[in-house]
Amino acid sequence: MKTTKEKKETSTVEELRQIRDKIGSEIKDMTYDQLKEYINSKLSLHNSSVWPKGVE
Repeated sequence: MKTTKEKKETSTVEELRQIRDKIGSEIKDMTYDQLKEYINSKLSLHNSSVWPKGVE
């Protein structure tokens, strides 16, 4: 008799909640200036020259 392994798939909502919780724990004790720096560092990950708007 063969056994099958079921791969647990997470839904998009669950993934978004995990991301939200991770970010929340990273920024929970930050000052306003630290928060600005954190956001600017994350925004630089999505370079606009690599992902220009309106390209079809």
